Amino acid sequence: MGIFLLTITTSPEINVSLESNSSIVLNCTFELDANEGIRNVYWGKKLHGTNYNKLAEFAYKNAIYNIDHGLSLENRSNLHSFSDTSQSAILNITDVRCEDVGQYQCEVEFSVDSKGKTDRKYTDVYIQANAERPTTFSVHPNNSLEEHEILNIACVAVVGSPHGSLAIWEQNVSSNTLTLLKNTSKVFIDTDNCTSVANLTITYKVSRHNNGAKFMCSSRNKFTKEPAPAAEFGPIKVLYGPSNTRVNSFDLNAPLFIKDSVILECISDGNPNPIYAWKFNHSSIGNNSKFNISADKSKLSFTVTNISDSGLYQCVAYNYIKGNMFNSSSNVTITVQERHEEDNAMEIEKTCLENPCLFIQNCIMRNGSAFCSINIWAVVAIAFIFLTLILGTITLMLIISKANHIKRINRKKRMDIGDVHVSYTREKFEDFGGYADPKDVKRPENGQIKLDKDVRDNPYADPVDFQTQYAVVQKTWETPAKSSKDTNSSDTSNLLNNTDSSNTGNPSSSTETTNLKNLSSDEKTSASTETSETIPKPPNVGQTPTNYINLLLD
Repeated sequence: MGIFLLTITTSPEINVSLESNSSIVLNCTFELDANEGIRNVYWGKKLHGTNYNKLAEFAYKNAIYNIDHGLSLENRSNLHSFSDTSQSAILNITDVRCEDVGQYQCEVEFSVDSKGKTDRKYTDVYIQANAERPTTFSVHPNNSLEEHEILNIACVAVVGSPHGSLAIWEQNVSSNTLTLLKNTSKVFIDTDNCTSVANLTITYKVSRHNNGAKFMCSSRNKFTKEPAPAAEFGPIKVLYGPSNTRVNSFDLNAPLFIKDSVILECISDGNPNPIYAWKFNHSSIGNNSKFNISADKSKLSFTVTNISDSGLYQCVAYNYIKGNMFNSSSNVTITVQERHEEDNAMEIEKTCLENPCLFIQNCIMRNGSAFCSINIWAVVAIAFIFLTLILGTITLMLIISKANHIKRINRKKRMDIGDVHVSYTREKFEDFGGYADPKDVKRPENGQIKLDKDVRDNPYADPVDFQTQYAVVQKTWETPAKSSKDTNSSDTSNLLNNTDSSNTGNPSSSTETTNLKNLSSDEKTSASTETSETIPKPPNVGQTPTNYINLLLD
């Protein structure tokens, strides 16, 4: 072929629908080297094998439909040839039909140094159609099936395009997984509506493992999104006789003695569920004073009373399928031993009294031996107590933390109160007396307590007021006001007042008042000093406001 630099570009796949304004644009673009030249370009459609029918021929600035195969496109397509400004040969089908589906070939004839060459590129065209739910999905027979019976499954569906296919699946009831039984991509195309239809039929032998299974048929194509359209059948019912029959016994590996208890359980797989029967040494047994059989007859229990209880115990499982009986059996041999004196001693040692269990265990007697089993409620109680201790510890830590936090807040409040400055004005005070208790001190009649900060207006708890009022009493003892105190403070008032005694009818009191008036100024001064010194001060006088408030807070 030789070496050439010509490159041809076409779209490898075109998917269109039958909707309005849809078209198929077949574009063959090429690039040439300086010593290469284009002669002709052809668009053709695959007929069969490697043969292609030519639809259109393109030359420099000229394009025509092929007289043999392209005239059918003349009225529903147009052609665009290559030129100096365009290196493309285009076949544009504007009226899309089902017959347009297929593979198209772009063939380029060119020359390299005057030698003729040919190169080709291909484009697949599909009419895009959606896959639909199967129209037919049948399973026969569709009633109860016997094991190993043949099942016929058929499915028909519109699978759409491109690349439509049909598949039949089996869904297991236990794992819920899908198993592919068979699929097909063989379709036939309905040229009237461009639909691709697939038909699939299979035979399937069922087993007991298919009991309860479902079958499904799904259709899809290249553009189908999951889940694919599907039809479902089932679950199916597969009947089979008893199998895997066995007898489970409890503690039969240990020696059996008289008074020991024996429990036998029969297990078998079958559909319908097997029925059980018990035999002892090939003789049928039922519920009586010796043997106890459960309601479903799957368990046999009894107490060993004699050496003759030794022998062959057999379980027979059977069911009926379409009038026929199927059965399966299993057996176990029991041997009863005589108990010796040494064994009796060992039994006594194994009792719950001689071999007690832990506090979280219960002791039970089984076959003459003591066994310890876990008492779940004891374990739950221990866990609850442990959890309660943890929660109690956390709660206590939170309470201590809260108390410390409150102490820090109170300490900060005392520090803030220590910075408060109190100013006051006084017009008239009552005679509180030298022994006035801070709780008994009343607010001045016309006085106002002014605080520098936003602190409560409470003169009764402020030691500055008590100290100030006490000083006023000392300085104004010659002209005191009326006392608001009760008889407990009357002696102090009589000492300070030189008028209006509470005991005006007492001659001695009048005489003392008259003598006091006749004193000279020096004597008055002396008397005043003595009186001031003899009147004891309240406990708060002489303390700073901050110290007294801290005392109250503490």
